[in-house]
Amino acid sequence: MARTLKHLFGAMLLLPALAHAEIVQRQVITAITAAPGSGDVLTVNEDTGCGGRQLRMDAASVGLSEEQYGVMKAELANMIRDRNPLLVRLRACPAPDQTGADAIPVIHMLRGCDEHCADGKARLYLNHNLSRGEVMEQARYALLLPLPPGKMPGTWQVEIYHVREGEPRRLTGQVNAPDYLRGKLVGNYSMYYPHGQLEMQVEQDGRGLQEGVQTRYHPGGELAMRATWRNGMQEGEEQSYHQNGKLIESRTYRKGARADGVVETFDQDGKLKTRTTQVKGQTEGELLLFYPDGSVESRSQHDNGIMTGPSTGYFPDGKVQRTANYVDGKPVGESVEYYPDGKVASKRTHSGHFVLRSEQRFSRTGVLIVHKLWNAGGREEGALRSWYANGKPRQLIDYMDGERQGWTRHWREDGSLESECRYVADAPQGACTGASAKMSYTEDGIEVELPEP
Repeated sequence: MARTLKHLFGAMLLLPALAHAEIVQRQVITAITAAPGSGDVLTVNEDTGCGGRQLRMDAASVGLSEEQYGVMKAELANMIRDRNPLLVRLRACPAPDQTGADAIPVIHMLRGCDEHCADGKARLYLNHNLSRGEVMEQARYALLLPLPPGKMPGTWQVEIYHVREGEPRRLTGQVNAPDYLRGKLVGNYSMYYPHGQLEMQVEQDGRGLQEGVQTRYHPGGELAMRATWRNGMQEGEEQSYHQNGKLIESRTYRKGARADGVVETFDQDGKLKTRTTQVKGQTEGELLLFYPDGSVESRSQHDNGIMTGPSTGYFPDGKVQRTANYVDGKPVGESVEYYPDGKVASKRTHSGHFVLRSEQRFSRTGVLIVHKLWNAGGREEGALRSWYANGKPRQLIDYMDGERQGWTRHWREDGSLESECRYVADAPQGACTGASAKMSYTEDGIEVELPEP
């Protein structure tokens, strides 16, 4: 019979994991009696996580057939007699407005004790953002139940722990209901990193609205951000900081919205990094990026937070590094990159719906080394050509609508032909010559594969 019960308990573990609240606790069952209507009421020797010392169950609640449930009850009687502890799992505590038999918590799983039976404390398991319950095996956080009274009248104290990190704290605070999932955080609360260091402190009023200072910290304990709130809306200055204490950015809020005006950010040495104008929380007009010495690294135009218009990048000496134009954050027309001496490094052309149509790359001496075309659908079209720095041909691949169509050739640097193959609809026609094995190489970011002969 013991083997049968063990089998049934094991089978119950194979039931689909439901994304509901789950309260888990070790309990010693002292009595079992038939419940009015159907099922049974269990009496336990410790207060449950919902309060009280009674639990309900029936065949449906634990996922067994009536026959299996009868077998389990028979063996359970022996375990009650021997006072063997069991691990009890509840979906949730009954709602406060329920009365009578329905107010007794319902068991959804019962099994023999394991490593989770280390103590008799009840734990509510929570998901990654602490907003709803989770099954024990998938949960990241746990809350000990029942909740003790909080410091404020009509509140209950909350301490949530990481379940896989040696159980350091994740959040401490108060809720306005004994059931955490039905309550709301009121008053001040604090959150912590997995290693236990304070991550954030939030000041709230008794209604759960932010009121006062909010601070956030780097993992090492250094101040990362400080802001103020009034009646649930951000108001006044907000400053963010590097780990060395240097200011990153200062922002101003009015009635929860970021105030319009110039916004500057700074690097870890306190040097100006960016400057722009914010209107209704979006970048408007020119955005400037700076090198540490204060010279301009790039400038671009924005409309309602989206890059629109000319964009120019510069070398540290002030010479132009790149030029481009944007519409709705995407490049249009011709984009050009330059070498530090001013010679053209590459040209790209976009047309239609921001589709890349052509690309040319040049050596530092001005020799064209790559030329490639695309059709309006963004697929390769025409001849992809590349050259060695001495101007001699390196490769030729003919395309039609994204497929190789025609000759693919590769030359050695001395100008002699190394391999060639003819394609129709991307399939080689006949034997390829020259290459003894499949080859691939990269030329300025374009990878070329030669077929097996």
